[in-house]
Amino acid sequence: MIDDGVVVDSVVHPYNLAPANQDPLGREQLESVYAAHLLATGEQHRDFQLSREEFFSDFPYEAVADALFVESPVDLAVIHALPNLGFAKGHVTEPEQAAAFRERHPDRFRLYATVDTPVTDAAIAQLERQVREFGVDGLKLYPAFFYGGRGEGWRIDGPDFATPLLEAARDLGVRHVAVHKALWLPPAPRGAFDVDDLEAAPARFPELTFQIVHAGAAFLDKTAALLARHRNLYATLESVFAYAVVRPDAFAKILATLIGAAGVDQLLYASGANLSHPAPLLAAFDGYEFPERVLAEHGIAQLTAADRRKILGGNALRMLGLDEDEVRERTAADEFAARRAAAVPGPWRRLRVPSGR
Repeated sequence: MIDDGVVVDSVVHPYNLAPANQDPLGREQLESVYAAHLLATGEQHRDFQLSREEFFSDFPYEAVADALFVESPVDLAVIHALPNLGFAKGHVTEPEQAAAFRERHPDRFRLYATVDTPVTDAAIAQLERQVREFGVDGLKLYPAFFYGGRGEGWRIDGPDFATPLLEAARDLGVRHVAVHKALWLPPAPRGAFDVDDLEAAPARFPELTFQIVHAGAAFLDKTAALLARHRNLYATLESVFAYAVVRPDAFAKILATLIGAAGVDQLLYASGANLSHPAPLLAAFDGYEFPERVLAEHGIAQLTAADRRKILGGNALRMLGLDEDEVRERTAADEFAARRAAAVPGPWRRLRVPSGR
């Protein structure tokens, strides 16, 4: 908890980037992902940087859980299953593995499904299976599919694939749809990562919530305008929260622009662990206030403790239909809380200390 509020990490995804799951055609992309991890961590937090051997592994879920709940003040996290993304042979974060870990710790995790085919009927069948077998809480999508060194983009407002998939999600009881945007993943077309296709879908599916993942990292003004128009659209600030550590001026501008357009109620904290360790991000936002020049430039009021509580967890709890007191009660005395109280300081201890303590 921070500011006496529950902290919800809205995107975590233990990567399977072990050599056996690496696509040889995706070497450049793999190196870019590792470089992004180093950049997001920053030289001032080198102990939080994963070595190449640690990063290019089937990353242990236990290590991510400890990073969240023992080494950081996170209370609840949402695991996003991920497809192959052009640099893996299979899922980058496998739904089955994620679901099994969620079942071990149901008070600490929620789970978003994913699909890895542009064939509409096959994608719907994948979603149906994950809903039936895992009881997922949402759906994570990427605006491109990757095959044989190529990437093909698609639009969330498209009639042939996206609309039937969203209709199926709605009919299956899935209420939350998160779409990776802003951060380009070559060799897919750059235009697929624009946010302009998120105008129609929130209006067409008012019973669903939509999340722009990496919101504000690019297309900032468009994103702000979309949030102002659609109250069922959320800005999930994965990667942007790392800017609080490594690019504080950019972080202030992005956050102020979004708040100036739509207020604080549609903003969601996310670390993207294991891409970033959550502790430095949360430390940078603990007690965060805008510089006076940013307040003057954007014409907004200073952030309050209540605002920070909403961004760090309150908005996610409301979106997911969870009661803050119940989450607090269920996590207050579990194994992670006990180990947090007794933990020896240091990041990624599950990887680096044999006992994990």
